[in-house]
Amino acid sequence: MQQQYVFILEPVYGLSGKLIAWELLTRFADDADINHERNSAREPVFFSHLSVDEKWQIFLLQIEHLEKLYRKGFQQIISVNINRDIVTCIFTDEGIQQKLALLPFFRFEISAFFIARYTRADLLILKGLAKLAPLWLDDFGPGYSNLTMMSSGIFECVKIDKAFFWKYGENHIFDILLGHLNDLCSGVIVEGVETQRHVELLANKAIYGMQGYLWSGAYLNDFIDKSWRNSGSANLSGRQICQKKSLRSFM
Repeated sequence: MQQQYVFILEPVYGLSGKLIAWELLTRFADDADINHERNSAREPVFFSHLSVDEKWQIFLLQIEHLEKLYRKGFQQIISVNINRDIVTCIFTDEGIQQKLALLPFFRFEISAFFIARYTRADLLILKGLAKLAPLWLDDFGPGYSNLTMMSSGIFECVKIDKAFFWKYGENHIFDILLGHLNDLCSGVIVEGVETQRHVELLANKAIYGMQGYLWSGAYLNDFIDKSWRNSGSANLSGRQICQKKSLRSFM
């Protein structure tokens, strides 16, 4: 497992240019060149074809690495993608629940595909997860997303899908959506920022952050090898991500 996969941190920047968070991505070791895979999918297609046990083992390895990083004094938010298989395993493993509860800068990142139909059962699952760590919603924007899922206030942050941004970013519909989302969560991140033009387009938008191939990623192991104590890395609070309001407590 450790030889087959590598973990890459993809940065999220605020409008001020300050680095504010990271997303943890998984790559095959042979395909992990973070400098030239700029047109590839953010998560490899292979992941959906793995067995439940393989997916779970990758998640456990991710958490093991993050524990090492945070023990060294790292104090920035890192989100990790999970799907239904991972969620099921989390609820049956008290040990991993205890570990997650001790990581204040950890975030679950959930694809909108997870709750495409958004039933009451989904809401109960999400509430259970939110007791362990705050939830971020990924991929918001395409046809399978809607504001209904947001009305419960269960999500701390929402990431807007890059295709939606590319299509509607200069349309007033985009500004209206940002207004609605900011009323229902504590911050919006726009994905798919790949050019300076994209940055300029978002400069005056009501967003928390930007993410995309305009910025280089970093290998997680390189971060673990560095000592972060007293290094000034704490530019985010584990319980607050934006100036306009504190995060809701979902406990």
